[in-house]
Amino acid sequence: MYRNKSKSILKLYREHTAIIVILFFLSIIAFFTLLIFSIYRNNVSNNLIKVLSNQSTLTQTMAKDSNRIFEIKSLLDVYNGNGESRDSLQNKMNKTLQDLKHTKDEYINQYNFIKQGYIKYDDKIFTFKGIPPDVLKNIFNKHDKLWAEYSYHVGIILSNENNMENLLKSTRYINENNQFLLKYNDDMASLIQEYNNNQTIVYINILTAAGILILIILALFIIRTYINVFLPMNQFYRGMTNVGINDLSLAIPKFKGEELKPLFYEVQNAFEKLKSLINIIEDLSKNVPFSNILDKIFNSFSEYVPYTYIGVALIEDNNKLIRASYAASTKEQENLVKRMIGLKAEIDSTSLGKLLKDNKARLINDLEEYVKGKNVREYNKILLEEGVKASITFPLINHNQPVGIIFFSSNKKDVYKKEHIQFLKIVANSIMLSLEEDILMEDMVISSTLALAVLTEERDPETGEHLNRMKIYSRMLTECLSKEDKYKDIIDMTYINSIERFSPLHDIGKVAIRDDILLKPGKLTEEEFEIMKTHTTYGGKVLRLADENLKKRGRSIFTLGIEIAEGHHEWWNGTGYPQGKKCEEIPLSARIVAIADVLDALTSKRPYKKAFSFEDSIEIIAKDAGTHFDPYITEVFFKNIGKFKSRYKRFYKNQQ
Repeated sequence: MYRNKSKSILKLYREHTAIIVILFFLSIIAFFTLLIFSIYRNNVSNNLIKVLSNQSTLTQTMAKDSNRIFEIKSLLDVYNGNGESRDSLQNKMNKTLQDLKHTKDEYINQYNFIKQGYIKYDDKIFTFKGIPPDVLKNIFNKHDKLWAEYSYHVGIILSNENNMENLLKSTRYINENNQFLLKYNDDMASLIQEYNNNQTIVYINILTAAGILILIILALFIIRTYINVFLPMNQFYRGMTNVGINDLSLAIPKFKGEELKPLFYEVQNAFEKLKSLINIIEDLSKNVPFSNILDKIFNSFSEYVPYTYIGVALIEDNNKLIRASYAASTKEQENLVKRMIGLKAEIDSTSLGKLLKDNKARLINDLEEYVKGKNVREYNKILLEEGVKASITFPLINHNQPVGIIFFSSNKKDVYKKEHIQFLKIVANSIMLSLEEDILMEDMVISSTLALAVLTEERDPETGEHLNRMKIYSRMLTECLSKEDKYKDIIDMTYINSIERFSPLHDIGKVAIRDDILLKPGKLTEEEFEIMKTHTTYGGKVLRLADENLKKRGRSIFTLGIEIAEGHHEWWNGTGYPQGKKCEEIPLSARIVAIADVLDALTSKRPYKKAFSFEDSIEIIAKDAGTHFDPYITEVFFKNIGKFKSRYKRFYKNQQ
């Protein structure tokens, strides 16, 4: 028996349609609420990490400035008129005293906020209240006890008294206790970040569950609508046909089973898209590396959107250049990914500059027609040769600042529609969120570690630009190797980016080497050389410790850096150090960096030698192929020697 006797089919249809529309919009609202909330929580998390990491940096800066003041004070007390003038030394003393006072004030101001359950960043207040008081109380007590004495000794140094004995005592105390202060800050940071991450996961899970529940209710109601509305209408039209009223089909469509299938599958696809987007957002809260997110996005939506390649190009060099940095593709276009590795162009010389400025998507349904009559640039030439025929391009903008470009491309013409732009824009926003979090986290960790390496380099002013030059040489050589068959399955965009990031950490272990050895102008004694060798193992230990801390948070990023730090002084013939590895026992990354490091070392002025010419330097490298260096990598280096010479000239153009 029909239970809704008082309701007409039209009224039922309107009621069910209204409920479906409401539920659908609720699902969209839930999705965007989840998206906005994820952005907000990520922003809070990022600011917490920045401030808490800065606290650790400030403790190291106070120790560094204290040592600097003691050193200058010592020079002033024994000043004999040789070398740097007394006025110059006094100016340095005054500047360092100002820096130390500023650092101390900044540290204690932020710490007082932390004790109250807040952090202050860019004049904004972020709270992490909710942590049980006993959790942090023990750390605060230890910190306060140490800080009272630590602050007192910093004050002694700031007073700039003439008593060297007191100054030495305070400097020694600061150096001996700096690690404890650093540890307390790290412990606070770990607890606060863990609490913040747990809160984020809880809220996101609640919002996700609510969104999925709405989707389930929506799906069930669609089934109910089909049963309560469409089936009765189908029966109605069948009954009308039985009594001979057949011409009503001209005004009202028939609802047969086969005719409902397209609608059913269209709705189902929409739900699957939403579910895939929700899954991507969930992954954003799980600290998944960006390369993994990109692969998942590629596999999640290719069924709904006709793309065969997704490429991400990032802006660098003060917004002057754009470089292909990440990519995912079908098997048919794997070669496109390899050919795009490291490809870069000047932004202002391409149409991408206007795209970033306008912040609008660009749709090209026929690439061949689009470039016809134009100066075909290298990247478009590669796209055409690898079968790309259509694309949608989105600018990636973060806080009104351009970050890069994302390309969705297809090997078929005329496949994109306006609705694809709307959907892919949402996907692009998810990519922006993941990219921002991934780069920010890794850059923050690597930058903190690199700061230690830079401090080592700054002990010798002649090698101040060494890290930057050898980083560029290392990337160039890796890109050259990526074009060769031997390492095509190893060297991809991620590997190249990692070489660029981690090669500057090759000598981080030198922070443990005494100045009298590190900066000795003459040849080292055998005993001194043995001490110098230990910088490779020290470097490995430092990076392993950093990686172990990251693993607790589900990440591991320093593997390549450890290989480079420990292996860049190994020799191909096994006579290197620290482990005497030979041939391909030496990691590929270390063999690449070895050549880049030596190339810059030879062409640079050092305390113990003058700079060699580029020609003399490469002659030395050629002689050492097969003994010091991997002969195959050396061969590829000389195969592309013109590129390296051009880059060398750019480095030293102001000195020639």
